[in-house]
Amino acid sequence: MAWGVRPLVPIVQSIKGLASNTTGARRSVRGRGGLWFYLVASFFFLILELFGASIPGQVRGVADDVVAPVLNLLERPLRYMQSGMERFAGVSDIYQENQDLRDENDRLKQWREAAMQLSRENEQLRLILKVPKREVPAAATARIIGVGGGPFERSVLANAGSLDGVEDGLPVIDENGLIGRVLHTGRWTSRILLITDINSRVPVRLERTGALAIAEGQNENYLRLRFLPAEADIRVGDRVLASGHGGVFPPDLPLAIVSKIDNEYMFLEPIGGLEKLDYVRIMAYHAVPDTDALLLDDDGGADNE
Repeated sequence: MAWGVRPLVPIVQSIKGLASNTTGARRSVRGRGGLWFYLVASFFFLILELFGASIPGQVRGVADDVVAPVLNLLERPLRYMQSGMERFAGVSDIYQENQDLRDENDRLKQWREAAMQLSRENEQLRLILKVPKREVPAAATARIIGVGGGPFERSVLANAGSLDGVEDGLPVIDENGLIGRVLHTGRWTSRILLITDINSRVPVRLERTGALAIAEGQNENYLRLRFLPAEADIRVGDRVLASGHGGVFPPDLPLAIVSKIDNEYMFLEPIGGLEKLDYVRIMAYHAVPDTDALLLDDDGGADNE
């Protein structure tokens, strides 16, 4: 019996091989048929789109509508993972930033205590030495409402005049430093001559060395430093302050920074935002108070008599 079955084994194996080959052939035929179908459909829609038919656009819209929910569903886990990673990174950054702010706050507290101590000592020394205070009250706070025209004029118009206590010659500052002085005063407005005007001259001193000089306007966005002693030590980046000489500007007002040194020419960059002025403060500064001026006039008259 076993001897009769053995000759049938090759026959069965050959039948299985034929069946598998037939199945593979059917699959390859189906794959080729699907490929040709997609090629023909793509060519058909391309022809329609070339001739301006709206069918391809509609089909594309329907396909997008069908695929969009699936893509949204597949994208949601990735979005959650990305959001979680960003939150984790954000928490780490916030922790580090919080630590830096704590350290900075500790340093600022130390500086604050030192500043308060120096302020108290300074006030005590002022009282002992009877040194007058340098605080200058504001005559008015005004808004810039106009800019002087012409290439040979650097001035602005402010909406505060004599009715607000503004007088000719008063210094004007912004939040950064000195910007000019009052040139003309009306009842409700005043014209301010900027420090960059060619007619502007400001007595100044170098903050680092104390050397005296004159800052001249050039009708440009910079000033020129003149009459500085030849032996003066000046460097790019030095701060320039008003010296107070001449009695027009209060001393120690920030004016400019040395921006360029070209042999004997020294140029300054104004600290005040002259190109974007909005609100300015007109200072009620008088180098000699009115009461003292009257006393000087009386003394002069007595001497003349």
